[in-house]
Amino acid sequence: MANFVVERKSPQELTQEDIETLVKWTTDAGWDPHVRPSDISHMYGGPPYLNAKIFFGFLDGKRIGHVALITVGNSTDVMEYITMFIMDKPLRGKGYGLKIWNAMWECRDTSANTYLDAVTKMSSNYESMGLNIVEWDNREYIIPLSAIAVKYKMTERIGNVLTKPLSEVELDKIVEYDAMVYGIRRPVLIKKWTAVPESFTWVGVNEKGDVVGCITIREGADKQDAIVGPLFSDNLEIAKKLMYIAAQTMSSQTSSKNLRILMCVQTRESNAIQMIESDFGVKCCANFLRMCSKKSKVDISKIISIHSLGYG
Repeated sequence: MANFVVERKSPQELTQEDIETLVKWTTDAGWDPHVRPSDISHMYGGPPYLNAKIFFGFLDGKRIGHVALITVGNSTDVMEYITMFIMDKPLRGKGYGLKIWNAMWECRDTSANTYLDAVTKMSSNYESMGLNIVEWDNREYIIPLSAIAVKYKMTERIGNVLTKPLSEVELDKIVEYDAMVYGIRRPVLIKKWTAVPESFTWVGVNEKGDVVGCITIREGADKQDAIVGPLFSDNLEIAKKLMYIAAQTMSSQTSSKNLRILMCVQTRESNAIQMIESDFGVKCCANFLRMCSKKSKVDISKIISIHSLGYG
């Protein structure tokens, strides 16, 4: 009789083999095809450590799947993200994935709002598991960097908002702006994410020195696409200004030719979609649903693009 067990680990407990497994399984499965191995190693492989639980499934001693649960917030206000739920393809549909999921689900904080970004065709499965609120639709677009440089060059004239590299802005100000967007402080996640190797973060600052927007962009796994996330802003004009400086940075410092942006579009559809589809004549190439266990405090009006699948 087959022996199946689920092993739970924190990031501090992960071995090099564990990290290599997360990298290989995640990239092989195409879970997020733009994620580089170095991104996963950075997020899980060293301090400051995420508050996360990673669940590995073993069948007769062989790893067959995993899922991660990331917790942010404090004792009174908590959000949890489910990410990297991946099974060995030959063993899908045999119930092992559900057992790994259940082990994770039983360990979550029931007072927290739990979410994931679901492939649309799988949304009914997650709904039956308790993630029955769809907060928004994430739509992915690909835009030539050269087109952004031409179309949004006029944003340089927005004189009351300066774009500054992260090195010139206190990280705490980014954390507080992120908290305005998400309704919860996520300092460790922000510190980790803005330090992803070969990524660039630009910040929009007004005349008072207040943060009014931010963008992080990195080179994708194929080195042809620059991956945006997050792009938060007080309005669309600031978003365009940040997209312009990010496009200029990636064109001059990497081999990237295109920009990929995963947009939150449900409540801002008329403006945000016009900004992309009308300005550049592109169409959505993929979409995912943000599903939650409870209604969140997220200020969707400030979100143009999320970080990445599973990181908010």
